[in-house]
Formats: sequence, structure tokens, C-alpha cells
Amino acid sequence: MGLFDHLGAALGKGGAFSGFLSSALATQIPARLQAALADSPYGDLDGLMERFREGGFGAEVESWLGTGENLPLTSEEIMEVIDPITMSSLAAALGVPAPMLPGLIAQYLPLAVDKLSPNGVIEMPKV
Repeated sequence: MGLFDHLGAALGKGGAFSGFLSSALATQIPARLQAALADSPYGDLDGLMERFREGGFGAEVESWLGTGENLPLTSEEIMEVIDPITMSSLAAALGVPAPMLPGLIAQYLPLAVDKLSPNGVIEMPKV
């Protein structure tokens, strides 16, 4: 089981450790993603969400921004939205292997956007 599997399992179990990990996801990972997106065609997390909407995944994005259950996306759907060159650039900026990034985005982007949008719009934490 990899690191991200352990993170996902811990987040699903609740408790203090789950709260700590949720907090980390809501601050550290989105900040790194935001920095990586700054050099991408999307510019920021809002721009990436707009690209998902344009790609036909508006219902999924709205579920992440809303208060209900987050609709999932698959790795394949992620790769429909983010072109291979941008995916490689994002992977390098985030320090993960490019083939792993679509799966990580599919797994963690809905959670991160959900945590960053308690009022229906993305609110990046102050660093």
C-alpha cells in the first residue's frame, strides 16, 4: 500500500489523525497545486475548475464546491481535461511521477476543492 493509499484510508476512518490529514490536504497540498498551476495554461485552481466545466464535468465541479457528496472523476476523465504536456509539467512541479498524477488528481482534487470551498467558492488559505 502506497503513501496516498494510507492517507485515503486514514481520512476514511475519522478520528484525530483524520482531522490532521484533512487539515494538511486543505492547506499544504492545495498551496503546492496552486503554485504548480500558476505556470500552467489554467493559472490557478479556479482556472482548472473552469477547464473541467468546459470539458463536460460541470456537475462534478459543482458537487465539489457544494455541501453534498462529491461526484468522482476517473483517471481517464482527468486525462481528457488536462493535456499530456501540462500533466507532465504539473507532475514535475509537484514532484510526482507523471503516470501517477491523473490517479492522484482523481482521488484528491475533489476532497481538496471541497475543503477549500465551504461557502461554494474556492478560498485559498493564507500562507
